[in-house]
Amino acid sequence: MFSAEDRDRLREQIIAAARADKRITGAAMTGSAALGDQDQWSDIDLFFGVGDADDLAGAMAGMTELMYRDHDALHHFDVVAGPATYRVFLMASTLQVDLAFTPASSFGAVT
Repeated sequence: MFSAEDRDRLREQIIAAARADKRITGAAMTGSAALGDQDQWSDIDLFFGVGDADDLAGAMAGMTELMYRDHDALHHFDVVAGPATYRVFLMASTLQVDLAFTPASSFGAVT
């Protein structure tokens, strides 16, 4: 079982990896963390803009490798909505991590 501290630490590690990936040009917290409304069961929701649409698959593959290699991901599946792909990771700790990727041209606030 994960703790809030474990979840926050993992979120920061994922964000640090995204900052180091030159293909990723933007990032946003979404879900309950963006609203300041997390509870003990909240998952991680992050959304990434990828500068060049041709780099989308590579950016997703790099983050997927990181999640399995360094963070004990057990399984993942994709949900596609328009230009965005939501890669959902199920973690050994029971935490769910949702990482969304879209071309930078589609990255931004939606009203």
